[in-house]
Amino acid sequence: MLRRWHPSGGSRLVAADGSPVVTTVLPREPDSVPLARRLVRHTLADWRLPHLVDAAELIVSELSANAVEHARHASFRVTLQRGPGERVRVAVIDKSTARPVMQAPDPDAEGGRGLALVAALSCQWGTDSLAWGKRVWADVERDEEQEQPDSEAPIYAGPRAQVLYMLIVAVLGATIACAVIHGAP
Repeated sequence: MLRRWHPSGGSRLVAADGSPVVTTVLPREPDSVPLARRLVRHTLADWRLPHLVDAAELIVSELSANAVEHARHASFRVTLQRGPGERVRVAVIDKSTARPVMQAPDPDAEGGRGLALVAALSCQWGTDSLAWGKRVWADVERDEEQEQPDSEAPIYAGPRAQVLYMLIVAVLGATIACAVIHGAP
């Protein structure tokens, strides 16, 4: 792989198949999640794929937050690889061998919806076991039902958007219900 500096703080590489890759190592702390989003935003702008930014930023946020919360090493790696057409693989690599499991969200829980969001926003996702840890990845691409973003139409105008919308409504509803029950101002 050829290594060059990327303006967002990551290294620009070329994979064996010739596809562009941008990667960086971040400390396992909450302040790294916005840095991962910035890497995604700058990389997709550089690759002229701005229509994928929203979905990819949410995915990298969830995967990075999982690494911050569950991994037991001082750092984790974020990688973006451009695939064929307008497909991009967003991956977070950490040194924990514990595989993530998507669960049905508990309406009373504050968390536990991240992988459902990843599944809703990506065309596919998965986990690769590594000798020393794991890689959790998700592929994003333009939804076939979605037109070019020339108008003010929302970027999530497909079936995955409906799933995302329902998850957001469920989270907000549970949050409001908890606030009412517990008498929050």
